[in-house]
Amino acid sequence: MAESIVLYTDGGNRNTGNHAGGSVRSTDKSAWAALLIYGEHEKMLSEGDYGRTNNYMEIMAVIQGLKAIKRTDIPIDVYSDSAYVINTMQQRWWVKWQQNGWRNHGKPVKNAELWQTLLHQINRFDQVTFHKVKGHATNRNNNRVDEALNQTMDRLDDRS
Repeated sequence: MAESIVLYTDGGNRNTGNHAGGSVRSTDKSAWAALLIYGEHEKMLSEGDYGRTNNYMEIMAVIQGLKAIKRTDIPIDVYSDSAYVINTMQQRWWVKWQQNGWRNHGKPVKNAELWQTLLHQINRFDQVTFHKVKGHATNRNNNRVDEALNQTMDRLDDRS
């Protein structure tokens, strides 16, 4: 079997001044990062924004990482610490969402457009496998993408 392209992804936001579970403010910093590894080659990608949820940025990290891959004939192994991303892909939640017109329990699926974009990216490849990693632990590459997205947020201007 061909060597795979490994993609580590992470997304986050700084929900400043809000209580846990509170809404994201339009001034809150958010970012995603994706690390592509193929043999000896590595490429780190990261981008910041404002007012995006953690889950939004987690999905965006996978989308942008996959978009950066040109070869579609090599298996892709995606590693994420996001239960939201991993469960949606591994447990195929998206199938039922699609069948229900992108509704879940009668309500619109959150981030439906992103999920559709992600599925479009996945369909470009012969094989994409999702793997769960523990966040903020001992996985070196997961820690690297976490550090990259935090550095990206550090570079964003504060908004009031």
